[in-house]
Amino acid sequence: MVIKMVRCPVCEKGTLHKGTVKETLFGIELGEFEGEICDKCNETFLAEAAMKEIETKAKSIGLWGLSKKVKIVRTGNSLSIRIPAQIARYLKLKEGEEVVLYPEGPEKIIVDIV
Repeated sequence: MVIKMVRCPVCEKGTLHKGTVKETLFGIELGEFEGEICDKCNETFLAEAAMKEIETKAKSIGLWGLSKKVKIVRTGNSLSIRIPAQIARYLKLKEGEEVVLYPEGPEKIIVDIV
């Protein structure tokens, strides 16, 4: 019996091996699923059934569709970013609440709700 090794379609250098993949969305764990993992770049690949299960769980806890693209606008001497209503509802944000805003590297902003 000959076992054919499948090359990773992402890095094209590694080989895919069966393993358990822990899936998260926006820092929330959605579960562990059987899939394939590249031994070089660690890219993961899941079956369609697992992807449907992940989507169903993300929808049930209100995470599905929360990612939004917004524009930065000028307000006086500052720049402002609007928080879309769907994200504000999910985070239970209220007008007047305070947050702590800080950079995490040159291309990422973290907003901590205090």
